[in-house]
Amino acid sequence: MQDIQTIKSQICRIGRIMYERGYISGPDGNISVRVDKDKIITTPSGVSKGFLHEDMLVLIDMEGKILEKTNYKPSSEIKMHLKVYQEREDIGACVHAHSPYATTFAVLRKPLDKPILAESVFIFGGYIPVAPFATPSTVEVPESIAPFIKDYDAVLLSNHGVLTYDKDLEMAFYKLEIVEFWAKILFMSNQIGTPQVLSPEEIQKVLDLRKDK
Repeated sequence: MQDIQTIKSQICRIGRIMYERGYISGPDGNISVRVDKDKIITTPSGVSKGFLHEDMLVLIDMEGKILEKTNYKPSSEIKMHLKVYQEREDIGACVHAHSPYATTFAVLRKPLDKPILAESVFIFGGYIPVAPFATPSTVEVPESIAPFIKDYDAVLLSNHGVLTYDKDLEMAFYKLEIVEFWAKILFMSNQIGTPQVLSPEEIQKVLDLRKDK
């Protein structure tokens, strides 16, 4: 079991960074970390992630049941996080944001499918899917992302935002940054001309680097 106080501190720090960078506004977005096989720490519902305190965070089990007395409720989107943890034992943290550029593609319901950056190819294989629209905070959301969880580490949520996940919170947030940067560069380059995608041969060279990692 990971040190809960350390994890809580990290969640608050990442929440502030997300807020300061404009990846979230108001009470938007949420963060969760799996502290052991059956326990999750999540951000609370209705609270700005830029102003989190450790005592606001909520400890739950894999069914979403609160395990410690608190004045706060778990994030209303926790069902989405739990679905990822249930499908992927290797995942230790999830980050959901409404970052402007990634969310623009989500609103257009367009996947990130242009391999224009070596980094996005290396991290994501050059493609991030869009899940069908699902009413926020309902079981529709986990159902909408279910087909993509095993094969992708990020999903755009139609007319909603983006979800990224990895082995720990630092890596999950790192992937959120890469998604947002990729979407930003793709958006901006489209304003100037036609983005030049990497060729299949160039993509393979980048993917081969994974073997040496």
